[in-house]
Amino acid sequence: MAHPNFLLNSRVLIIGGSSGIGLAVASGALASGSRVHITSLTAEKLSTKIRQLQSLYPGSHIGGRVANLSDVETLEETLQSVLTAAVTETEGPLDHIVYTAGELPETTPLAQTTTATALAPFTVRYLGSLLVGKVIAASPGRYLKPEPSSSITLTSGLGVHRPPPGFSGMAPIGAAVEALSRALAVDLAPIRVNVIIPGVARTELLERMNGGKC
Repeated sequence: MAHPNFLLNSRVLIIGGSSGIGLAVASGALASGSRVHITSLTAEKLSTKIRQLQSLYPGSHIGGRVANLSDVETLEETLQSVLTAAVTETEGPLDHIVYTAGELPETTPLAQTTTATALAPFTVRYLGSLLVGKVIAASPGRYLKPEPSSSITLTSGLGVHRPPPGFSGMAPIGAAVEALSRALAVDLAPIRVNVIIPGVARTELLERMNGGKC
């Protein structure tokens, strides 16, 4: 008996899908026959990654949109425009949303932590995840199919559970996302909401953190 391909003909949005784990998810979804929509911070990177994926999977359905998620004042509007573009481009409400967006974390020694350094990373990583759920809840069935087969996947990190030095300002963000996933699963039922907690992975983010070395 053949293993069923649950992603075949699915519509998948990957917020932060132009690099790292998000790009790998986009590649896997395309390999499984999904229609995929990704976001990136810059138009140049977005077009480069779309061309790359098209070359890997000729004839596949891949599109995307530029999205700056770092502005609190425009964050909800930006996410709503991303969801609208994804639904339009993939021709129907989505089956899956994967949220991997997140800027390069800056580890600040505890003695030098300020309110600003502690709150800044929450915008993209936590508030973005929360507002994706809010937009979906506000328009049931418009952006994501309200079915048990539909899913939202958020991302935390191993640093929440095994924090390295200087991570007191960062660890709570992932912990907040993990708690959020449980609450969203209740509020958005029957849609499934989960969070992944990756360890160290060889990505562009890790290379930048290590000065170009992995």
